Amino acid sequence: MWYAKMYFSEKRECFQYDAFGTQGAPSVCREFPFLESLLTFLEMDCEELTPALQRIADCWSQLISGGNRQAGTDAMVELGQLKIRHIYLELLYVRWYDRFSRMGIYHDHGSTEDQQMLEELRRLPEQLLLYQKQVQRFFDLVLDVDSAGREPQQQAAMNYLYDIPKDPDLFRFHPIPLNFEPVEPGRCSPVLYSASILDMIDYSLRSCVERGITVRRCKNCGRYFPQTGRISAEYCERPVARDQQTCREAGAFKQWTKKQSDDPVFKAYRKEYKKRFAWIRAGRISDTDFYAWSEQAREMKKKCDRDVITLEEFQEWLKHS
Repeated sequence: MWYAKMYFSEKRECFQYDAFGTQGAPSVCREFPFLESLLTFLEMDCEELTPALQRIADCWSQLISGGNRQAGTDAMVELGQLKIRHIYLELLYVRWYDRFSRMGIYHDHGSTEDQQMLEELRRLPEQLLLYQKQVQRFFDLVLDVDSAGREPQQQAAMNYLYDIPKDPDLFRFHPIPLNFEPVEPGRCSPVLYSASILDMIDYSLRSCVERGITVRRCKNCGRYFPQTGRISAEYCERPVARDQQTCREAGAFKQWTKKQSDDPVFKAYRKEYKKRFAWIRAGRISDTDFYAWSEQAREMKKKCDRDVITLEEFQEWLKHS
C-alpha cells in the first residue's frame, strides 16, 4: 500500500513517499528547512498548473470510462512531470501510480474510488487557489509577527470558535491522520500520513501554533520565513540569488554599511582611502607604499574611535600622511 509521510525534526521538515508500498524503503526522501514547503506553496502560481491538471483529469476519465490504458499512461507521465514543481504534488503521483498499478493487476476500472479520484482532480485547481488565500489570511491574523503579534496561541484562540474560524476566509482545520513513531536514531516525532495536500498544509499551520513559531517577511528578499530562532530576526537564511551569501549575511552587511556611512570618522577614512587607492592606477604610489599607509591609517582610526585623538586630529593626520 502506498504511503506519504511528513514530519518535523527540530528546524527541518521531512517528506517520505512510496508508490510501491514497501514500508521502510520509501522511493522518495526529501528534507527542507522548517516550513519551506508551505512557504513555497504560498508563492507558487497555481493557475499555471490548471491546464496540466485538466489534461490529467481528461486522461483519467478516458481510462476509467473505457479502459484506455494509453490514456492512463499519459496521465502518469504528466503527473511525473508535475511533481517536480512542488513536493506537495509528489502526493498526486504516488496515489495515482498506486491505483493505476492495481488496475493492471485486477483489470478493474470505473469504481467508486476511481470516480472520487477523478472528481478530486477536477476540483484541485480551484482548491489550491482557495488554500493559498486561506493560508495567507492565517498568516495575517495568527502567524505574521508584524501584523498579528508574537503570540500565535492567543491569536488562534481569538480567531476560532472551537474548530470553526470566525473569519470565513480563514483556514479551517480538520482531523488529520497522525502517528507517533521513531523517525531517526534516538528520536520520535508525530508523523503525518497524508492523504491530501490539505493534510500537509493543516499539519504545518497547527505545528507553528503549537510551537509558538511566527513568520515575517525578509527585509532583503521579501519572502516569508519562520522565526525559529530570535523573535527579532528580520532576515531569512536563504541564499541570495547568484551569490554565496544568505539574506541574513547580506542584511548584516547593509546595516554595517549604513551605520558606517553615518560615522564621520569612517567617512573621513574612506574618502582618503579611495583617493590613495586611485593613485595606484595613476602611478603616483606603489602597492607597497599604499598598503603601508593603509595599516597606519587603520591604527589612527582606531585611536579616533576610542577618543584617544579627536576627529580634527585624525583628519589632519590623513591630510598630511
